[in-house]
Amino acid sequence: MCYLFIYNPGILRYDTFYQLHQIATSQYNDWHPFFHTFIEMLCLKIYPNTKSVAILQIITFSAIWTVMCNYFRSNIKNNKKTFIIQVILTLIISLIPINAIYSITLLKDTLFSYFLVFNCFLIKVMLDKKENIGPGLIVLISLIMAFIAQIRFNGMYITIPMMIILSIYLYKTNKTKKLYMLLPALTILFILLIASLNIVYDVNEHQKDALGTKITHMLADYDLNLDITPTDKEKIHKLANETKIKENYELTFSDPIYRAYNKTEFKVNKEDYIGLAIKYSIKNPIHCLEYLFGSSVMVWDIVRGDDWSSQPYYTDIEYARGVFFSNHSKNVPVKGFEQQKAKHKGEPIFESLNSSVNFVIKNKVLDTLFDSPALYMYLSFILIGAIILIDKSKDMLLVYLPNLFNIVVIFLSVPTQDNRYLYPNLLIFYMILLILLNHPTLKEGGDS
Repeated sequence: MCYLFIYNPGILRYDTFYQLHQIATSQYNDWHPFFHTFIEMLCLKIYPNTKSVAILQIITFSAIWTVMCNYFRSNIKNNKKTFIIQVILTLIISLIPINAIYSITLLKDTLFSYFLVFNCFLIKVMLDKKENIGPGLIVLISLIMAFIAQIRFNGMYITIPMMIILSIYLYKTNKTKKLYMLLPALTILFILLIASLNIVYDVNEHQKDALGTKITHMLADYDLNLDITPTDKEKIHKLANETKIKENYELTFSDPIYRAYNKTEFKVNKEDYIGLAIKYSIKNPIHCLEYLFGSSVMVWDIVRGDDWSSQPYYTDIEYARGVFFSNHSKNVPVKGFEQQKAKHKGEPIFESLNSSVNFVIKNKVLDTLFDSPALYMYLSFILIGAIILIDKSKDMLLVYLPNLFNIVVIFLSVPTQDNRYLYPNLLIFYMILLILLNHPTLKEGGDS
């Protein structure tokens, strides 16, 4: 809340202004998942200031973290000591700038990350209950998985496999209760109900094609680095002009390629271009892997490289608003919440905090320690290994699986440009640390 007061009215990005303009004009499209736009719209109807969305995000994570702390503390005898440990951990997490900044940044990735960590927690609860799982927990898991599926485009690739895996688990452990049938039925029902909002609000389909961007980016890389036949080169250059490829291609940044390629050409000959990408990937497997690991370097590399085309977070809302309205010259602000400025910018309290959080980004050690998605992924693997050894059970692998699906999908999709895509890595590490610090076996050993 302190960050929200200082950064009043929250941190708004280019994508935020895109959604705000849709809300202001009541003209919606699915450039961003409409479910998230709908959530923002509800907040703005309650209070027509973007602070309302930031407050919802803060309350959401605070509630999730409180529920997790209470749950993991409930089985511990020395409750007071455990409570103190949890308070210290909570304070540390709240002091890490990226967590506070993201809690007031109006992007779909924030709520997506919160829902994903809550889904992992609910799976942990389900595993703890074993054969005592009730329908109420299944309803909640189904609802959260539907939220994940609809609030970010890659969410469906997490929800569908998890729905199948959890249904199989329920079939094996709770066959008589028919919960294995309830979970997929409710998940699909909730997904369809949320999707029906697109019909109710007449949401238009946008021309953006994530697959087109990925395939074009991959073919641009192959065009520049591989031995391509003249016929195939000619085909590729119909999709993206040779000069534009040379001018716009960046390994870790896909936006210039998105702006440069022919969307109509890809739509008409989509199968041909997918076939070309597959053909040269099979012929050049080593380079294909080099491309995938190079374009999504943030997934696996702990230390941010100087050539990465992004940073962990941004705080300049005036710049974001200016870029949006300059790129969409036909659009003009029509509501007050589209024209909000950083209320305290220029004041000592703002400049002091802003310089501090940006110092963390510029300092390679602090940036790695506090912001690196890969670091927290590897640390999570280590802690999961420790819990498996203590419990003599592999249940924790299932707990982490939703985030693993997220990592894999991000790795295989368009170049990973921002930390926000992998922000769940940090949150789920905090949850796993909470599990380990409050593990009954460790506590009993400490007390004895």
